[in-house]
Amino acid sequence: MCYNNYMKFTKSQKFFIFCLVVLLAELAWAICYSPDFNEEHIAYYNEAKEPFEFSAYICSEPDVRLDHQKLTVCPLDYQGKVLLRTELYPEYEYGQVLQIKVRLQSPEPIEDFRYDQYLAKSGIYSVGYQPSIKKLDQKKGNLVIAKTLQLKKFMQNQINKTVAEPQAALVGGILVGTRQGMPAALLEQFNITGITHIIAISGFNITIIVVLLLNLCKHFYINRKKAIWAIIIGLIFFVILTGASPSVVRAAIMGFLVVLARHLGRKNNIRNALILSAVLMAGFNPKILIWDSGFQLSFLSTIGLVYLVPRLERYFSWLPEKLAIRENTVSTLSAIIFTLPLILFQFGRLSIVAPVVNLLVLPVIPVAMMVGFVQFLASIIHLVFGQIVGWISWLLLGYVIKVVEIFSSFSWASVDFKISWWVMAILYIYLFMILFGPGKEKKR
Repeated sequence: MCYNNYMKFTKSQKFFIFCLVVLLAELAWAICYSPDFNEEHIAYYNEAKEPFEFSAYICSEPDVRLDHQKLTVCPLDYQGKVLLRTELYPEYEYGQVLQIKVRLQSPEPIEDFRYDQYLAKSGIYSVGYQPSIKKLDQKKGNLVIAKTLQLKKFMQNQINKTVAEPQAALVGGILVGTRQGMPAALLEQFNITGITHIIAISGFNITIIVVLLLNLCKHFYINRKKAIWAIIIGLIFFVILTGASPSVVRAAIMGFLVVLARHLGRKNNIRNALILSAVLMAGFNPKILIWDSGFQLSFLSTIGLVYLVPRLERYFSWLPEKLAIRENTVSTLSAIIFTLPLILFQFGRLSIVAPVVNLLVLPVIPVAMMVGFVQFLASIIHLVFGQIVGWISWLLLGYVIKVVEIFSSFSWASVDFKISWWVMAILYIYLFMILFGPGKEKKR
């Protein structure tokens, strides 16, 4: 009977079911898999009484903060990775080979945050604090990644020379996803007001780039098929420019699917493309399904933007289309609705002012991204030209900062409101029933 019912499904539905089964299998692997640490794995030497000495190369972009930096290193003679926390200086870069002496420890949960599992998704099972580091005269790693990270650093340095902080950090954030130089107080204000996504390379930033490319293609009368290829090439360039990290690649895929859905309108094909992208990304690392909140938020917000936006648009027809006010309003609400249960479960914070702040800030961000890129290009010609354009960035992002400061100052701007996993599950079941329940497919 079940087989006969399955045979009645369309090819599109069968493909979706198949991908869903694979996704569930990947989820089961992520839950059940536990690595076996032997003498060939660096984590075998965790909790040793004496510091452990080994050679390794920096295998990810250094994470530079205001008062320290974090280095992800890959040992040359052992399996696994190690996360090191060290002083702000000297500076390090991707690919450098280091001689390291440090007491290795196993990551531990921090209060309600499973920090150990968060690192495990990146293959990190060892951490070290205040290591003794000696730079060796060697280089390893991927040459393409090394060059793109150098370009990214060059961009940030040029921006820093043409506009003051914290605007410089914001330009770097919306263009290439850096947070270096961002004051901790301002980051907290962004968290309170619910607009942290604008200073990280997310599906939102990618969507802006895709929309700009689409409008550019329309201006030059390029047909839709050729425009799609132009967008793909543009996204590949942007992904390389920003360092091609897994989070950026994921954002590019999700952002592209949103625009594809809006302009092609084939919901079944987009549905299958969405779940296939999740299957492929999880295939490389199934642990992101559980421990990567960035992946989860991107995936859920994409579902909201693809499926919920068309349903909400009819209720906001009274809003003007100028300056993309209606589009921004509906898109913001759709993304907030679909990510809110996960945010409440993961972070336990509800931003009351997020909808209003997003509506006030988001129309400025595409302009700020364009101005920031022109600012960088102008600075290459001459720093004075970059500084002239930088005044426009200073004004635009000064407005964003002022809005954030005003709304984050309200005592009721955000409240602690954490929900359990089963409440989150019920909320998402309800949302999916609204969108995909019986009879919904026919209506679409």
